[in-house]
Amino acid sequence: MNLNIIGLNHKTAPLSLRERFVFHSDQISSALLDLKSKKVSQVAILSTCNRTEIYFNGPKTKIVCQWLADYHHINLSKLKKHLYHFNNQEAITHAYRVASGLDSMFLGETQILGQMKQAAKISDYAGTQGKFLSHFFQTVFEAAKEIRSKTNIGASNTTIASSTFSLAKKIFGDISQTKIIFIGAGEMTELIAKYFNSHQPKKITIANRSISRGKNLAKKIDAGTCLLGEINDQIHVYDIVISSTGSQLPVIGLGMIERAIKIRKHKPMLLIDLAIPRDIEPETSKLNDIFLYTLDELAQIAQEGVDKRVYATKDAQIIIEKKVNNFYKNNNKKKASPTIVSLRNQFEESRLKEINKAKKQLKNGKSIDDILESLSNNLSNKFLHHPTTAINDSAANETKEISELLKKIYNLKE
Repeated sequence: MNLNIIGLNHKTAPLSLRERFVFHSDQISSALLDLKSKKVSQVAILSTCNRTEIYFNGPKTKIVCQWLADYHHINLSKLKKHLYHFNNQEAITHAYRVASGLDSMFLGETQILGQMKQAAKISDYAGTQGKFLSHFFQTVFEAAKEIRSKTNIGASNTTIASSTFSLAKKIFGDISQTKIIFIGAGEMTELIAKYFNSHQPKKITIANRSISRGKNLAKKIDAGTCLLGEINDQIHVYDIVISSTGSQLPVIGLGMIERAIKIRKHKPMLLIDLAIPRDIEPETSKLNDIFLYTLDELAQIAQEGVDKRVYATKDAQIIIEKKVNNFYKNNNKKKASPTIVSLRNQFEESRLKEINKAKKQLKNGKSIDDILESLSNNLSNKFLHHPTTAINDSAANETKEISELLKKIYNLKE
């Protein structure tokens, strides 16, 4: 086993850099095959709003770092200070923390587990996962499930929603008097939209490229819908704009917001950009009457409530440590299996030889007592030959180590 994780996340890299390293779902398979062509076997890519990580089993760390930089057209020397690298036990611990939401920007968020499962699925389909990573991901998902069921870490699942709501309340006061448009219809949008809907705003609209998906979410919260292409003509109606799409280019530009502000006669607008790459052009923040917040800025608000979940985090960490130890034990057992098989085969071969020899002696009229004595002596000598030879032929500094090992194997007493 030589498990490695190389990546960057919200703790090590700013938003402006993270958005350059996003792998969109339709890019990952070809990226994995490209890595495979560079002799990086058993590899998977996890890419989310807040992290890009490459999981692989093997010694190709330098190659993977260089490939990541080249793939996204950035100089490795500039990237290195933002990268982290975990190996073996540290890598396993990190993966368990990621899957359970302990390493997320919003502590305890549940989306990450689904995203990791998707990463594993894509690498399996691409033929780059291999037996070890397949087993590894299964243990990761089992650990995450146990942490969710046995701790209160999931109690913070609405943190991103409550943080967004808290921000809106600070700016507008009474949410029941506001009109809100959500751009995108994914899991994060649904979580936040439901939270806002429980506070009965004046109007909620779901804008999405696919009208059917938008309508599915709208039905759950009794909201209106529109197509993404209709936003330009409607955005001035809304006080709060919350965007989270998978677009590689901004869906809300500076010109669009300038026109909206004029029509609104400079009534304030709150723009919340939860997407990476960003959905809203950063320049809009310079406009008067515009309050633009990104995912990173929301996380700072959410951090205020983290201390309340310290106990849940400690409980989760205990489970992780136990799971990591179990992983190592099971992996060592698998490593030892071929040795155990060889040992059994060797002993069985010796046993059969002595049995056949005994049968011949029996046919020749030798007494049973003599045959049994000879059989037992021969087997004892054969089974003891290699251990005693190892001690006698070992170097002085190895003798004690081999002796201690044999004592442990055969449960010997002084």
